[in-house]
Amino acid sequence: MGSYLIKRIISLIPILVGISILVFTILHLVPGDPASIMLGTEATPEAVAVLRAEMGLDKPLISQYLHWAGGLLQGDFGVSVHTGEEILPQILKRFLITLQLTIMGVVIGWILAIPFGILSAIRSHSKTDKVIRILTLLGISVPNFAIGTLLLLGLSLYFNWFPPIDVVHFWDDPAEAFKVFILPAVTMGIVVAAGVMRMTRSAFMETMDKDFIRTARAKGNSQWTVVMGHALRNSSIPIVTIAGMQIGYLLGGSVIVEQLFSIPGLGQYVLDGIYQRDYPVVQGGVLFVALVFVLVNLIIDLIYTWIDPRIKY
Repeated sequence: MGSYLIKRIISLIPILVGISILVFTILHLVPGDPASIMLGTEATPEAVAVLRAEMGLDKPLISQYLHWAGGLLQGDFGVSVHTGEEILPQILKRFLITLQLTIMGVVIGWILAIPFGILSAIRSHSKTDKVIRILTLLGISVPNFAIGTLLLLGLSLYFNWFPPIDVVHFWDDPAEAFKVFILPAVTMGIVVAAGVMRMTRSAFMETMDKDFIRTARAKGNSQWTVVMGHALRNSSIPIVTIAGMQIGYLLGGSVIVEQLFSIPGLGQYVLDGIYQRDYPVVQGGVLFVALVFVLVNLIIDLIYTWIDPRIKY
């Protein structure tokens, strides 16, 4: 296990280097000059040129990349060209908000997905199964911004309730934080539930046809014991895989939900950087999300060995 971890950590280096090069290149190909945006349309070409020189934008792209990458190796993500603030503290601050939202959304999704996915598999091709499959298809088909908009409109028009604007952390005030995150978390959770529910149904239907399940039933075990004691763990690997991938996607792709509910998370921070052509903010934010994504996948691989001790690395 130790050697496997070392190999995986080493393998992260070329992945992150490749991502950093790709993000840096694509971002600098996007039309728009940060210096011109900051100074406005009435700025003279001389003033724009001076600001570009101060920001280092007049240097060749390879020099700009090497300067940025050299700072990353020292833990320096640079400063925002728009606000002048250090980027890493802002990323960590906003990541904590996105992390709370993601965890809550994933928990809601799992609470909905796993029981209904198991029920759909056990009662396959019944009316219950058909209803669950239709709801799953709707959850996958309807975009999360549409779900969030409907939730906001429904609660505001019929119940006269609006989510709080100021973000509160769970460790400061759990009740108030629950009010802040519940609607965006439900919005994300519905999308999570749809994917996990399909995988749960598929994995359980495959497992329930195995010989050890028939043996467990032949021994006189109850349906609950067969499902929860034998089928669940043996069906968990594909479920954990899809759930882990969704956690990574939600951490980096929650920007639409954060924008809709005015949540100042990491996605919102990167989106503002894109609007303002704030290259260091976008580069640092995307690279940080990529790092979290690959670490989540590494953790999922390690969970496999706990689910199934036969797996060896």
